[in-house]
Amino acid sequence: MTALDVRGLPSALFGSAVGTQSRFAAQDAAIRSALSTTRRIGFVSLSPEPAVTALALQATRTIAARRVEPVLAVDATTDGAFARALGAEPTPPSEARAAARTTAEALTGLVEREGVVTLHPPLDDGAVGMWLAEAAPITRFFDIAVTDFGAHHPLADLGSCAALCDIVCVVSSADRASTEQARSVLPAIADLPEAPRPVLALVSATGDGAAVARAVRSATPHPVLAIPSDTGLRSAGAPRSLAARRALLSLAAVLVTGAEVHA
Repeated sequence: MTALDVRGLPSALFGSAVGTQSRFAAQDAAIRSALSTTRRIGFVSLSPEPAVTALALQATRTIAARRVEPVLAVDATTDGAFARALGAEPTPPSEARAAARTTAEALTGLVEREGVVTLHPPLDDGAVGMWLAEAAPITRFFDIAVTDFGAHHPLADLGSCAALCDIVCVVSSADRASTEQARSVLPAIADLPEAPRPVLALVSATGDGAAVARAVRSATPHPVLAIPSDTGLRSAGAPRSLAARRALLSLAAVLVTGAEVHA
């Protein structure tokens, strides 16, 4: 039997592994980093897409698990799935929160679970009206606020939702038609007067999501991430595959920093 000569392997194999671990360590550190102002993160899709809430949920948990202070989660959807997955009940209005001057007042009627404080008011005035009335008065008491806006058409109030955020994660299926439609709104989001930073998350039902993401990434200056299919991502549970966990870490780092994080 011929002995395997491994002298050339470290740079080819071990070097690659070390580089990967260094990147994930850098992403982890970025999520934990101190922020000078509140980071307002919004999740949105152009059509009804269950992956929006799934990604908002998993990203919120990923971020909350790495930070000392709690993350504010705002459910601005019509079905309330984001809040339910976080174990929160509907939130009644509060004069104390509306005029909050202290953290204690901002937390009136809200419960923290596993590092997440969830706000789930009624949508009587629509997603934007609710956010301005209920979320805006208290976001400054949190380092990070994540809002699930659900589906909003570009010709309706997508821009109004995006304007409320610092980072806007547009979630789309990784098929060609959906991807092109989602990619087309990124420049418009970036050009809003409030200058939110768009991120495109492509959720794959098959194995071609990474290739689609690479193709789109070469044609846009905005971060584009591939999220692999995973049964855990489609539920309120934890992602089951290593690829999905790594993708979520990469996404969370982009959402906190506004840019892709490399070693």
